[in-house]
Amino acid sequence: MIHLLALKCMAREDNMTPKLYYGIPAYNEEENLPSCLRSLAGQDIDLDLETIVCLNGCTDKTEEVVDEAKEKHPKLNIRTIYSEKGISYAQNAIVRNIENRKAPIVFVDADITLDRKCVGILYEEMNRLDQLIVIGGWPVPHRPKKMSSWERFLYKILHMRAFYPESEISKHNVSKFKNYVRENPQPVTDPDFEIRSKIYFHGRTFMMRNADFFEMPEDKNVADDTYLPNMIHTKYGPGTIRTRFDALVYYKPYLSLREHYKAYRRIFWDLDNIDKKGQFKESRRMEETRLDWNYIFSKGPLVTLEFLAYAAISFMEENVLYGLLPKKSISEVWQYEKK
Repeated sequence: MIHLLALKCMAREDNMTPKLYYGIPAYNEEENLPSCLRSLAGQDIDLDLETIVCLNGCTDKTEEVVDEAKEKHPKLNIRTIYSEKGISYAQNAIVRNIENRKAPIVFVDADITLDRKCVGILYEEMNRLDQLIVIGGWPVPHRPKKMSSWERFLYKILHMRAFYPESEISKHNVSKFKNYVRENPQPVTDPDFEIRSKIYFHGRTFMMRNADFFEMPEDKNVADDTYLPNMIHTKYGPGTIRTRFDALVYYKPYLSLREHYKAYRRIFWDLDNIDKKGQFKESRRMEETRLDWNYIFSKGPLVTLEFLAYAAISFMEENVLYGLLPKKSISEVWQYEKK
């Protein structure tokens, strides 16, 4: 009898059709992946899941970490696949391995953790608004337990936009990209701000309606957070992307100017690469943003001084360092060697 029950349970598991997928590209993430998977296992959502981890060029013990997680977190139903080294190769491999083509997929960076309500917020929003193709989470930095005085200063300055999302708005009228806001306001954000907010999403964690909407070249010089928003707006039109500011994604903070420069250098050169091709000219123009100094001034003199420091650092990086220092290919910047 026990043996028969076991066989029935196994049959149910084998016939399970995932209602939601997690897709995780992983390159040398043995230190970060355990906490990432733990946060996914702790999400406040009850659905049949499949988690596809794509190892792309790993030279460390990431695969062993994944094997251990399969036993620790059976709820995640983890499957390991492999691809050529690079984010676009890994994500395309993940998409090809998705069986239920109607199920949403959450792409998750291996070095982040999620607030337990994050995926539930994204999933509920996707079900509520049929027009959306992608819903992004809002990235905020972890606060390290130990920091020097200089690191505490940089922790605050370099991440000002994460702490004050309403500080950055679009340069142009992007209201047509936000046609869902008035009837479906977010609980933590002023609708007037969201209507003026930037039109793209952050690549650290985002939900796509289903795998068939994913369309990114398998190219070592392409990254999801720059290519996909432009592709979606160009192909499917405005009003198809939203950022949920209460779906929190925690990332490791930059605690040095060098770390900050290296991270944003990749984005700057990646966008430069896209602009040279000219395929997303109009959507790239609508992506242009600026700091909202009226909002910043309203937060008081201390916050204003902190934003002035942030603006000075950003100006130096974008207008001096990125232009003067020798350029590397996007793949060299993206695929840095991890210790």
